Amino acid sequence: MSKITLIFAILCLFAAAMAQENAREVCRRVNERCQRSAGNHGPNNDISNIFNEWCRRQNRNWRNISRCELTRATCRLTLERCRSLSCENVRNALGPDPRE
Repeated sequence: MSKITLIFAILCLFAAAMAQENAREVCRRVNERCQRSAGNHGPNNDISNIFNEWCRRQNRNWRNISRCELTRATCRLTLERCRSLSCENVRNALGPDPRE
């Protein structure tokens, strides 16, 4: 019984690692698409402006983020890290990613 459990656990870990790689690839493609459309749509939109205002109320040192940065952070937080969209989490998600 314990051998079956061990094999199942190893397979689950392998599946989780593959899902993590797929999530990174999805986020990379979403970010590339956003960067390509930045010329047409501009660096900001209503959502990024509202998010920046909200974070600035919480932290006076908040640095405004662009529409594409918010998109990249949202993708990373939801698909890769399973975290909520907060100012602190967005700041952490936008930090350097050694895997990229």
